[in-house]
Order: sequence, then structure tokens, then C-alpha cells
Amino acid sequence: MREELTRSVDETDELTGVFIHRVKDGTWWWSDEMYRLYGYPPDSVEPTSALLREHQHADDRERVGKALAAVREDGKPFGCYHRITDASGKEHAVVMVADARTDDTGGVVTVRGFVVDITDPLSRHARSLADGDVSKARLSQEDIDLARGILMARYGVDADVALRIMRWQSQHTNRRMRDVAGALVAAAPTPSGEPQHHLAHRIGAVLYPSESD
Repeated sequence: MREELTRSVDETDELTGVFIHRVKDGTWWWSDEMYRLYGYPPDSVEPTSALLREHQHADDRERVGKALAAVREDGKPFGCYHRITDASGKEHAVVMVADARTDDTGGVVTVRGFVVDITDPLSRHARSLADGDVSKARLSQEDIDLARGILMARYGVDADVALRIMRWQSQHTNRRMRDVAGALVAAAPTPSGEPQHHLAHRIGAVLYPSESD
């Protein structure tokens, strides 16, 4: 698997981290932003289920644990608000969104997703970037609105979190926001004769384009 899904970004940006969890062997991969969100220099610690749990607020651990256990079992996408405390002791409000990649038998192979820092509820950087992009063309605005709605429905998150996920893809795949949105919109309809559950694969191919065996 190619695990080069990220590049360095401005340290002052609100962080959106990416993770991939290999279910069979229990290993995790984190993007550089994921490490920074949890207060670590990139690649300085080994990401594990125990480490994630250690950083979660005590009142939220059971809920997050159940959400992750469920996606490992059935592969269905989820969005889960919770609080974390980073390595320096600073508390963050975050939303974790995740779904699964399955094998030919329907068994969950990997769980992959994003952890979005929403401590600043306005997400000024994301809104600024989107506003600049959608102002270029009415079609672009429509696609971004539709794509945002697709992610909101799929993960049960609000518009701002959905926009942050699209923004991450734009930055890390060298594509314009409207191109990412267009790819999501194109992936959503189920082609004639294709099972509805293949939606997960089509959306996943847009959100995780570098993930492969």
C-alpha cells in the first residue's frame, strides 16, 4: 500500500488528519496532520488503538470505541463528535468520520477516515478557500454544494466538516476544490446494474485515491 497520502502544510492551519487502520493485523497509519493534532512530531510514536483511546476524553471513550467497533464489523460509515487532549495537555473538539474497504466476501479489510479539528467552530480557512473557489463559476458552486451534501449524508456530519474533508483532498491531491467536488458528485449515482453498496467503493476512490493493497 502506498502510504504517501500527505504533505506538509502550514502549521497554523486548522488540522484535518487522515488515518488508515488495517483490521486484520491491527496496525494504524497516520498522516502528518494526524500526528500534529495529537501533539506529536510526525512518525515520532507508533499509532495504535490504545494511543487513540488514551487521548480521548474519559466521558467519550466508550462512544468512540463502539463506533470504531461497529465499522470494523459492518463497514458502515459514521461521524462521531468527541474531545481529545493532545500530548501538551490542550483539549480539542474533533469529529472523526470513517468507513471501510471490504474484500470480495464483504469482510472489512481497512477502516479509513478523517479526524477534523473543530475547536474553532467557524473554520475560517476552509470557508475562505471555498468562497474563493466557488465564486469562479455557478457550476462550481453547485457541484461543491452537492458534494458537501453527499458527505454530510454519508457520515452524518455538518456542512463545515464536509467542507474540511474536501479541502484536505484539494490540498493533498493538487486538485482544485471544484474538481474534487465534481468527482464526488460523479461517483454518487449508482450505475445501472451495479449494487448500491458499491457506493462505498466509488466514494472511497475519491477520498482515498492512493490507498491500495
